[in-house]
Amino acid sequence: MPVPDSYINQSIEISVHFKYSTSNTQIHKGINDNYKALPSHSFTCFISTDPLPFPAGYWKGEPHYHSDYTSDQVEFGAPLYITKRFAMAMGMDWLFVTDHSYDLDDYPDDYIKNDPDLTKWKQLENECNLLNQKDFRMIQGEEVSIGNYKNKNIHLLAVGCPFIHGKGDSAEEWFKNRPDYQLKDLPDLLRNNKNGLLIAAHPFEDVPLSQKITLNRGNWHLKDYIDNKIEFLQGINQNSLFEVLKSISKWKTLLLQGHYLYLLAGNDAHGNFQYMKQIKIPFIKLFLSKKQIFARFFTVFRYTENNPIEGIKSKHLLISNGPFIDFQLKGLKTYHIGDTVSEAFLTLIYHVDSMLEFGEISLVKLFIGDIDKKKEICYTNPENHNVLTLPKRGYIRMECLTQKLAIAITNPIWINQLETQK
Repeated sequence: MPVPDSYINQSIEISVHFKYSTSNTQIHKGINDNYKALPSHSFTCFISTDPLPFPAGYWKGEPHYHSDYTSDQVEFGAPLYITKRFAMAMGMDWLFVTDHSYDLDDYPDDYIKNDPDLTKWKQLENECNLLNQKDFRMIQGEEVSIGNYKNKNIHLLAVGCPFIHGKGDSAEEWFKNRPDYQLKDLPDLLRNNKNGLLIAAHPFEDVPLSQKITLNRGNWHLKDYIDNKIEFLQGINQNSLFEVLKSISKWKTLLLQGHYLYLLAGNDAHGNFQYMKQIKIPFIKLFLSKKQIFARFFTVFRYTENNPIEGIKSKHLLISNGPFIDFQLKGLKTYHIGDTVSEAFLTLIYHVDSMLEFGEISLVKLFIGDIDKKKEICYTNPENHNVLTLPKRGYIRMECLTQKLAIAITNPIWINQLETQK
């Protein structure tokens, strides 16, 4: 559609009026959708003249997404070729396609019966390979239903790995809700697969009581991360600032316990490019929300090329819903996010940026965590090139906030003056 100059650099509202006919030739009308039980709404779009405020070498993407290969009694996604168009329009560089393991093992035309030939998994592989190009990387994965150490169903994002069966919480057979495998059953070959990546999916979200009872769902525990070498936590799972700050608080607790765990951000979107329109009560009630919208909160890695698996493993990781922040420490050498420092005094150098869509940077925060004191100290709007005095063991991380309450968060630079540098 042509875009008039008057629409540039501002939010516009869009309403789509359409007509369609059913098999009995009856004509129906709709505005934006034909779900009669949902409230009316319009779409919005910010048409920007500028790209997202990230320098070259910073690759932005969505690590948790459900396509139309997720299709069952209550969940459904969107086609991948459409998803790629939205992702690129939103400034993303990569995407992990993580459909449910209990959907990918079904026959394409029957979401109850399992297919021993894994036809859907193979079709997903072929489609991802077709859409995976240098300017936009689309990587096949799955959201595996797997058992925690208490044998409760939790979800694991497995990307670039062989297929892992898991249908414990699929509700395909009632009262059969035990995990197929536990995390400890994953072979070392898979855990240490150089071409693959394992990520704890939404580990900080509370599981509803109804799902605990009917689906045997549980929570991730620290023991699950440590015993199974899970370093990456998709702790942010929606674009709600309140929920994001709650997740950061839970992550901070783990950091102050001395655990080197890296925070990723995704949305768990099932299509959902503008709204969540999903089933609340099967066959009875739908709901409308904007909490889990595709690529609204995204993960960024800094790397020499757009290689999402290797880029995330490099551990130079940021998360954002718009603005940019990164920092380094300078001493005898230069340290970046993911590095471990053993010096006591280092110079802080940081960079922030934003754009009209998100508003100017209004607040910058520097956090120094002291593991021995179990305490994190926050410094607001620190001066660039300040010399920092570091604790014996701990970490440094940063955040920035814009006038429109968009946020960017770094992962830590670690501090360990008690051992030789890693």
